[in-house]
Amino acid sequence: MRLMIAVIAASLLLLPALAFAQDYDVIKSERSESFRLPYTASNYDDGSPLVYTFDEPKQPSWILLVENNISYVPSNDSKTVIRIQEPAPSEKYIEIMMFGGEAKRYWVAVNTPEAGYAKMYDNQQNGWSTEGPIAVTHGENSGLTVTNGKRIVLDRLNLNGFAVGSIAVYGGDGELPMANAYAGDIRFEILFGSFSESPVYYVPLGVTLGVGGLIVGLLIFKKRKPV
Repeated sequence: MRLMIAVIAASLLLLPALAFAQDYDVIKSERSESFRLPYTASNYDDGSPLVYTFDEPKQPSWILLVENNISYVPSNDSKTVIRIQEPAPSEKYIEIMMFGGEAKRYWVAVNTPEAGYAKMYDNQQNGWSTEGPIAVTHGENSGLTVTNGKRIVLDRLNLNGFAVGSIAVYGGDGELPMANAYAGDIRFEILFGSFSESPVYYVPLGVTLGVGGLIVGLLIFKKRKPV
């Protein structure tokens, strides 16, 4: 009887892991890889995040698109933290934080051996948008560029190279356990390789030109609009 109870308990402990493994919806090709994580990733603690590890590090150039479809608990403290990490033993990572609630705070930070942890961008009101995916781009010669779903918020930051080994997602900080999300998912797609080998890397340029054109158009329209 004790053996049976132990087997059942072990099975229950393994079920969440098996469910997540089956629920990633992973699609791989020669130059891209995509996967989906459930909203429960945002309820993980920072000490034990939900981690997706790539078979091989993605380098030297890559584009990561993040589509956040999570329904947050109605609080300005609810959040999702995404850490784009280099393979161990490197401690270098890029951190994207998207808050829920009415504020929708958004920040971008990096951690490097030279400078430690540094917050590079922090918008505490309507910081990110679901109108488009969050784009995190790293180029061999152009550094790190990050958008907020609408526009570029960090441009050409030199990280002395960056190889994506894994992506960790969580929302809890261990101090005050709470649920951050209750429905939805978050989707990731990474395009990787070399700018010279694939035309997909012209996508960020097209996005930048498109956003720039839209802003210019709005400014012209605003100037012409009668008061």
